[in-house]
Amino acid sequence: MMLRSTFKAAIVAVSVFGLTACGGSEPFDPAMFDSEVQRLADEGDMYGEIFLVLKERRPRVYGEFRNIAVREFSRGRPVREASYVAGLRMREVFLDEILNLSRSASDDNVKDMIDVIIMTYEHLNEENSADCLRSIEGLPPEKVEKFPAELRKREMQLVVDLLSAPKEMANRRAASDKEVVNWMVNLSSSEPVVADMFTLMNAEKKPRGKDATAVCDGMITVYKRLSYKTAEDRGTLFRGMALMALKQRQLLKNAEASDDANS
Repeated sequence: MMLRSTFKAAIVAVSVFGLTACGGSEPFDPAMFDSEVQRLADEGDMYGEIFLVLKERRPRVYGEFRNIAVREFSRGRPVREASYVAGLRMREVFLDEILNLSRSASDDNVKDMIDVIIMTYEHLNEENSADCLRSIEGLPPEKVEKFPAELRKREMQLVVDLLSAPKEMANRRAASDKEVVNWMVNLSSSEPVVADMFTLMNAEKKPRGKDATAVCDGMITVYKRLSYKTAEDRGTLFRGMALMALKQRQLLKNAEASDDANS
């Protein structure tokens, strides 16, 4: 079905971190960095907690994340700014983690994720509709580098919350592909902006200008309408959308691998 191909991996993609200005460069003891991270974590600061959560739950990701952050710290950035840069450079890794965790996210986490997605798309659509479209497609922005402080804070907290969630809670129901598609079809019937979005996303030419804005408006409407549902229905549908996105990502990866093998 045409609708299935339009979800893509970006259906739950969010822009994880923003990039800040560069600092200087001085010799330093790496233990100073770890000490500062621990201090932030002890104070309940999410910018310290993210390192500890990654170290416990995703050791490989933690190693890469810490290496980037340590380099930025050695150049004069505070730990918080260093984490911004590390997050930006590892954006695709974090998006993969978020997408995978979305399959079993709690209803409370789903609500937070939807809020972050809406805030992200609204900001990108206002700043640069082409970048909003790129985000929907699962690609990083090309023009927009800064995001509101409140949005960055909520994004970071979401990553911490998702990674910290108890594993034994990962058995929540996700809607089937059929349920998700039926909901989207019904939504398209009642929301012209959503119907226009699917038409533009399935057109041969990539949406630009006003069309890109229209696609973003449609996706924002999708998530706003989803946010109005009861916690259980919202969580079930969102987790189903995440599963569809994961399937689409795998299909895209397989297609790319096949193209590479044949070239």
